[in-house]
Amino acid sequence: MNSPTPVLSQGAVVPNFTLPSLMGDMVKRSTYRARKHLALVLLPEVSRAAYDYLLELRAGYAQIREYDGEVLTVIAEPTLDAEELAMRLEVPFPLLLDRERAVVTRFLPEAVPMGVFILDRYAALHTQWLLTRPDFPPVAEVADWLRVLDYQCKL
Repeated sequence: MNSPTPVLSQGAVVPNFTLPSLMGDMVKRSTYRARKHLALVLLPEVSRAAYDYLLELRAGYAQIREYDGEVLTVIAEPTLDAEELAMRLEVPFPLLLDRERAVVTRFLPEAVPMGVFILDRYAALHTQWLLTRPDFPPVAEVADWLRVLDYQCKL
């Protein structure tokens, strides 16, 4: 099977976006510019596998923050019950709603429903996982990428 062709190339500055969070506020990707490295997680819906991955990210969040990182999760499910999900997950990072799929279509190739992107604090893409099924990268690997970025910024 052929790997999907990425929409964004390594080193490219990713597009900015503004989306509502499950908490009701508007979150801009650019808010984190020059402040935090980002693990951007794009999900088509909150399936059982996606839910479990969000819980894994929650468990590894302290380590991600230690490396000056932040997690932004974009959920493209149009009928998501946001309040119920926020109460069940209790994650410390923003969960953003992309009901119109405006953001996911700028990051993901057609027929690729989900992905994980590692961005440095200046929004340059360092690596990406384009996923046709929920084989999410281990949270430890995500944290390692953020650790390397944080180390490079401190040189």
